[in-house]
Amino acid sequence: MSDADTLPRNDPAAPRLNSAAIRRLNTARIFHALREQPSSSQRGLAGLTGLDAATVSAIVARLESDGIVARSAPLRSGLAGRPESRLTIDRSAGLLVGAAIEPGTISLVAMGLDGDRRARLDLPGSTDPASALATLQRGVAEISATAAASGRLIGLGIGVPGLLDASGHLLLAPNLGWREVELVALLRAAFAVPVQVDNDAKAAALAERIFGVARGMRDFVFIYGNAGIGGGLHLGGRLYRGCDGLAGELGHVKVVPGGRLCSCGGHGCLEAYVSERAIAARLREAGRELPSADAIAAAAADGDAPVLAVLEEAGAHLGLAIANIVNSLNPRAVVLGGNLAVLAEPLLAAARRALATNGLAVMLDATSILVSPFGTDAVPMGGAALALDAFQPMPQDLAGGG
Repeated sequence: MSDADTLPRNDPAAPRLNSAAIRRLNTARIFHALREQPSSSQRGLAGLTGLDAATVSAIVARLESDGIVARSAPLRSGLAGRPESRLTIDRSAGLLVGAAIEPGTISLVAMGLDGDRRARLDLPGSTDPASALATLQRGVAEISATAAASGRLIGLGIGVPGLLDASGHLLLAPNLGWREVELVALLRAAFAVPVQVDNDAKAAALAERIFGVARGMRDFVFIYGNAGIGGGLHLGGRLYRGCDGLAGELGHVKVVPGGRLCSCGGHGCLEAYVSERAIAARLREAGRELPSADAIAAAAADGDAPVLAVLEEAGAHLGLAIANIVNSLNPRAVVLGGNLAVLAEPLLAAARRALATNGLAVMLDATSILVSPFGTDAVPMGGAALALDAFQPMPQDLAGGG
């Protein structure tokens, strides 16, 4: 076994991994350490990963040969001995594209392997699968050309607002009107690069784990708002999918028994009270026609009383749902994304009151309510995270833990 095949010191996974798996794990440790700490030296990477110097040197040499890692001017450390080069993920090493398919919009972001966003693009959406696929193909080509300086396209990730089983079969996407679609097969046949597909909120939860406010957390819950409400349960260091891959449909937690009709056909779901569509409908009843979450947030900031009243009601339902999540799962954080992030300030005052009334204090004290930094880009960022994770999985996934 070569130095590059050694495990990090004191790694409990040693007896369970063969040399190829160890090499893959160590490569992932170095890649992601360098992505998160650019301009590190080889000595610095050894400290960050717990790997010995020979292993780091061998893996860095391989990544450099593959065009993934670049060296720059030596660090001036002030210490005796030859100064060490700074290492970074090469900005031209390759391009990842993430996409979100919604009824009204197909949104895309382009990202380098270093995790930096290079471009974004919005195109008109469609509820016709063939039209949506054609638009997606055009968007991927356009944004790849815009960000061509980052290198060739090497991966595509897509978030879809629907129920996908473990095989990638789309069972139901109520807001798109899609049912029983072999979505993954269609998408992989349409593109010449690896394609990853997931539920939109699960994809966005992965973006929070890799790039966002939940980095380093083993246990958090992500709630995503757009036309509907979705969720991702990141528990025990990994995304929890349930027995059929469908876990996390937090939009269909009941907050008002027998309440408003939801797009799923049920009544009283969180989605029927807190989604952008539901809030806009309530605002129309109050005489306010506001076209987007940004417009609603601006009206709330201006003190528009009817808008504030509608958001007070929505926030109370959101707080009740969060209280039930916290009481059931005891997460370290609940992260609000998508339109819930845009509307977080006016929603959270009422939500916190409902939390205090309905949550168990001992659990609430240990749980933070966080707001995603990605706003309405949460799902395309999630698509990029899916593509990055397929290219170079997170080390804890390869090691079998979080």
